[in-house]
Amino acid sequence: MKLSCFLNLCKTRILPDQASARLNGVFLNVNRSNTLKSLFLKQLIKNSFTFLWSGLLLVNFLFTGCSSGTPEKIKLISQNRKVMLAAHRGASEVAPENTLAAIQKALDSPADYIEIDIHQTLDSQLIVMHDATLDRTTNGEGEIAARALAQIKTLDAGSWFKPEFKYEKVPTLEEVLKLVKGRKKLLIELKKGHDFYPGMADETIALLQKYNARNWCVLQSFHDEILQQIWQNEYNVPTHKLIVGKLPMLPVYFDVSFQFGTFDKYYRASAINVHHYFATRGFVKLVHNAGFKTFAWTADDPAEINRLVDRGVDGIMSNAVATLVVQ
Repeated sequence: MKLSCFLNLCKTRILPDQASARLNGVFLNVNRSNTLKSLFLKQLIKNSFTFLWSGLLLVNFLFTGCSSGTPEKIKLISQNRKVMLAAHRGASEVAPENTLAAIQKALDSPADYIEIDIHQTLDSQLIVMHDATLDRTTNGEGEIAARALAQIKTLDAGSWFKPEFKYEKVPTLEEVLKLVKGRKKLLIELKKGHDFYPGMADETIALLQKYNARNWCVLQSFHDEILQQIWQNEYNVPTHKLIVGKLPMLPVYFDVSFQFGTFDKYYRASAINVHHYFATRGFVKLVHNAGFKTFAWTADDPAEINRLVDRGVDGIMSNAVATLVVQ
């Protein structure tokens, strides 16, 4: 076990959107005129958040350690149990994430699921993209919520990855449903922008109904508010709750803020999905005893994938589904 492993974990950005701007669910709201006070409070909260999160990583690190080797093949069968493999943002190791190219490569891979993220445009269309802004994965800029679909469709969503993908466009959820057609299961993460998108859950379900996709789609989110929108209408579609991690032996977990309590309130979800650093044997046993399954996100190293299989997870999200060799 090396200290450098832990330090690398601390440097890795594994938090969900907007997590670093929020502590215990409270957003900063400081009068702009008091600049020094604002800067001080922001730095204080940032340092407090970093300290708490680093402590969470350290506790888990002591329980799990680091990889010591990389086998050539991964195993997805353990104790007569098949572990599901999910293509994270499509086959995003070999094609630009959340594009039709990445999804097609995932369809051609050993993956059982294809995981995507969706946001809502200014004209209430659902598009497939991880970030709330266009800047990182297109040649556009600004918030998705402030752009109409027609404008977003003019953007290049592939060149940032490799020049050969320069003709890739930002797909809509409808285009993805048409492409997948139930050939694999679709794991759809409902995101939020600066604010929650109005009617997003209803629009998503309407598309699933249109394409008879409720039996091969699963909806997941970090945000309880989004899951509640799905559950309150009693839609017959599976849901997963996303979290980052949970403290061992304590009723404390982190999704977009620190939460206290058990997972009982998520009884309508079929799985509690966790970052792979925190998918320990103890966590897996806890969620299984509570009646949930668990998918670990996001592991690409074959050694880590095999460890997760041995720990008893039900599924693993990976960027590398197109290059992993299954034994």
